[in-house]
Order: sequence, then structure tokens, then C-alpha cells
Amino acid sequence: MAPGRGSSLGWVAAGTRLWETTLASLPDQALREPSLLPGWTRAHVVAHVALNARALGHLVSWARTGVETPMYASPQARDADIEELAHAPASMLRERSREEAQALAEGMGRLGEEQWQVRVRVRQGTVIAADTLPWLRAREVFLHALDLGAGAHDQDLPEVFAHALLRDVTRQRSRVEGHPSLVLREEGGEAGWEVGRPGPEAPRVVGDVRALAAWVSGRPVTLPVAATGGRLPQLPAWL
Repeated sequence: MAPGRGSSLGWVAAGTRLWETTLASLPDQALREPSLLPGWTRAHVVAHVALNARALGHLVSWARTGVETPMYASPQARDADIEELAHAPASMLRERSREEAQALAEGMGRLGEEQWQVRVRVRQGTVIAADTLPWLRAREVFLHALDLGAGAHDQDLPEVFAHALLRDVTRQRSRVEGHPSLVLREEGGEAGWEVGRPGPEAPRVVGDVRALAAWVSGRPVTLPVAATGGRLPQLPAWL
């Protein structure tokens, strides 16, 4: 279950501020340099975040009007649109990032309570209530701010958001056949999360909740985190 809509909308706003601040810190030429995502420049990440806002906006429109509007025309069209926008002038790229984020925020702000409960279909084919969309956007802006590799780190994740992200990611990873089992524990706290069905020999990973959230979602960590046996386990890619 996704976090409550009110919390998620707050995280969308906070994550968008982190995203915009991190993006603004980069000179135009730095957008052509590699991001922390394999095969993508920073411009690709910016293009993806902008077009994700537009795609989620399609689902918001679906919820508001009742007319089915998919996120993307096809996987191939999605990839082609990202590639095209990634090679646009930096000024256009920055403008699209701002405009699409604003349009999504305005669209979500127009939904009534009944419309938030409309069922829509995300890119992976899963059917969800529209009130899950703010959570999906919050994940995008926070994690891709880290992917820019430009000063945003795990320490910038709100702790309550990190707890929610851990619940979400560990639940999703547990559904992946053959995924290694593990236990995660918050350093100095009582919170814990499991992936799969961990036995007594399963790795235990302990650390700051923000570091755990970054690590389990495939992002670099700067805050303390450690595993039994010394080395952090290698995890399959997530999303």
C-alpha cells in the first residue's frame, strides 16, 4: 500500500525543490556528462523526469475525465522521446522540466475525492488508484535528484519518506522470483524490513534509514550503512 496522499503530495513538493535546486547547480555543459545511471547522461535523466511528469499527467487526465489515456504510446515511443529531449538545448531541457512539473502539480490539484479513487494503469501494466500517483512522482524526483550526481545525497531524503520508500521497495523486491533474501535494520531504532523469506544466514544490513532507502533502491550511500560479513550484498536493479 502506498503512503497517504497528503504525505505524498508534500513529498512531491519537497522532492521537486531538491530536484530543481540540484539541476540549477549544474552548468549547461555538465548536462552532457554521465549521470549515475548507466548509459544515461544527466540530460537523459532530466528528460526522463520531465516526461515522467507528462506521463503521470496523462493518468491524472484519465482520472479526471474517465477517458483512458496511457502514460506512453509505447515503450519505443517513450525511449525515443527521452532520447530526443535529452539532445535538446539545455535551456529547453530546463524549461520542460519546470513546465511539466508545474502542469502535473496543477492537474493533481484539480482532482476531486471521487476522481482520486479512479483506477488507472501505469506503464508496467499494474492498475492502481489515482491517489497513488503522488507517491510515484515523489519517488521519481527524490531518487533522480541523487542520480544527477551533483550534490544531492541520501542525507537529503526526509526520514519519513525514507521509511515509506523502504516499505515500498522491499515489498516489490520480495515479489521478484529468485531475489536474495535479506534483513534491513535502522541503526539505533526499532524499525526493520525484510526482502523475501530471510533465514538465520540471510545478510543483515544496518544503517541510517536514509542510507538504507538509497541503497535498497540502487543509489549510492554517504551515510553509515554496513552488512554482516563486511560487504554490502549485490542487488538486482530496481525499476
